[in-house]
Amino acid sequence: MAAGNDTEVEIDFREAEEVQDLLGATRPDVIFHLAGTSSPAEMRRDPIAGHLNITKPAIALLDALLNSHRGTRLVLVSHCHVYGRPQRLPMAEDHPLAPTDTFGAARAAIEHIVKNYLPHGVDVVTARSFHHTGPGDREGWAGEWLRGAPPGNLDLRRDISDVRDIVAGYLLLAGSGRTGQAYNLCSGVATSLGDLHAMVRPAGSPEGVDSGTGARLPEIPILWGNPAKAEALGWVRRFPLDQTIRDLGAPS
Repeated sequence: MAAGNDTEVEIDFREAEEVQDLLGATRPDVIFHLAGTSSPAEMRRDPIAGHLNITKPAIALLDALLNSHRGTRLVLVSHCHVYGRPQRLPMAEDHPLAPTDTFGAARAAIEHIVKNYLPHGVDVVTARSFHHTGPGDREGWAGEWLRGAPPGNLDLRRDISDVRDIVAGYLLLAGSGRTGQAYNLCSGVATSLGDLHAMVRPAGSPEGVDSGTGARLPEIPILWGNPAKAEALGWVRRFPLDQTIRDLGAPS
């Protein structure tokens, strides 16, 4: 789906001709690219389809920009899973990309593909989002916890932000990010899933399951990012985690 100026258009972003036609009809100033499989668990169930659902839309979009729309800025939304197991903490943007799962590998592949387009004038800035949740995430991991689903390995630590702050980061990068650069969007704090689940779970819901059983997130012990590069552009997080959790549970 593509949306802009209060208009939604249904297209298949894996089809290059459809992407080219859409850009020709809309001539956008900025594109925020989030198309593709967003769930590591879904990637594990069907890794080939998941990989294609991430890489094909990005290539189709990059080709369309190269051919006809080099004046359009692309904010490419990547993910902290591109880093894999941390070699140093907190992870900054110069941390090696060494993904340990198909989801992270597909996102890292896009980042590498982008490098082929930059010398030809395609304007791309990359947002490496760490985990986030907030109002509207009723079907995601935090929403499932609210309904009493077990959270998996409670010893894992994750850098979790409010989705509203993450979206504000995307908007900031659209205007102020440097072409060809990647920016972490994260809280700069690693919270254990045990502590997070204690904040989220309804009374009487399961306290946890054995490590690796039913876990939604990869078994990397800690994913903890350094947001200093985005902060230097003026990014400010306005929603503390406890408010995020309260707002997540509020009726929409």
